[in-house]
Amino acid sequence: MPTRPPTSAVPPAPDARRVERLLSFLETDPDNLNLLADAAAAAFDAHRFTLCDELLDRHAARAPLPAALANLRGLAALSQHRFDAALHALEPLLMTHDDASIRYNAAYANAMLGRFGKAVELLDDATLSGESRAIPLKLRVLHHLGQLDDAIALGRRHADSHTASPELYGALATALFDTADLDGARRYAEQSIDTVDGLTVRGLLALDAGSIDNARTLFRRARAINPDGARATLGIGLVDLAEQRFTDATGTLDRAANLLKIHAGAWAAAAWAYLFDGNPDAARIRFERAAELDRGFADAHGGLAVLCVHEGRFDEARRNMAIARRLDASCLSAALTESLLATHAGDTRTADEIRCAALDRPLGPDGRTLAQALARYSVREK
Repeated sequence: MPTRPPTSAVPPAPDARRVERLLSFLETDPDNLNLLADAAAAAFDAHRFTLCDELLDRHAARAPLPAALANLRGLAALSQHRFDAALHALEPLLMTHDDASIRYNAAYANAMLGRFGKAVELLDDATLSGESRAIPLKLRVLHHLGQLDDAIALGRRHADSHTASPELYGALATALFDTADLDGARRYAEQSIDTVDGLTVRGLLALDAGSIDNARTLFRRARAINPDGARATLGIGLVDLAEQRFTDATGTLDRAANLLKIHAGAWAAAAWAYLFDGNPDAARIRFERAAELDRGFADAHGGLAVLCVHEGRFDEARRNMAIARRLDASCLSAALTESLLATHAGDTRTADEIRCAALDRPLGPDGRTLAQALARYSVREK
């Protein structure tokens, strides 16, 4: 049974009506530059970005695009995630126009292309003053570059200003979570309740506290806003892991790791899921990937040590455990290895034994299990 009337019975939105009216005018006056410009702008407002591009091409074939339309071409490309094309349109404007919005848009395109140094250059003080969206963008770029102190200082500097936005609070909450400032992360996440970052950080805090149902709800809300949100996807995978739905966890955590690309913690989380699901070969590939991405990541070596115990490679287990201990004396996966080696020395451990020990046995001085620790270290930037 249909739940809504057919499309033909739905009145067109105002933006859609304006587009169609302007297109009808162009049928009788196809070379009118003002009409082409108005129609392109109307198409953009109606989210008809391909049509916007076509109309701008028609204009450009008759006369060079003025700055406003060149900027519109850049915005249409950004809306379609065509970031190289956006920069092609925007970069000439940077040379001729002192405009904070243009610099922000170019910085955003550069950031999405992984050109973080260039993005930081564009996000100068003038851009931050003239474009409020530039502040959370710069915070995220600094975070990605590993400059967490600078990112947090920037966020705190603007958090109490009249330009502070939920997006700024969410980005700041994420950075604070990654420095284990959970109180600060909670404070700012609660001020960005309906943003992807705010929902995700609140989900991670719930997971850290053992509130699995609450965490799942928050991660799902975050993914409803952005289905490709890498951290929320990672959070759902960690919920699957905590609920011992390991086959589901492997797929979700692999997707998160591939979205995050160079995030060692995500690869390690995926490795644990594969180990618990009885696929040690896949687990080894992912632990080794995590160790390759971050040589200082103790839990990658600790995970390899646990895997070696499972495989009966005890000397290699001890070597990896020692590396993990040197990198982090409180490494929980190293503690798990030590516990497994101490019990029935010289015997391999089944996946079930390792799973029970990792998920249920307190390993740290604060009584935390390895599963609880995953909620923190899996999401931190390198």
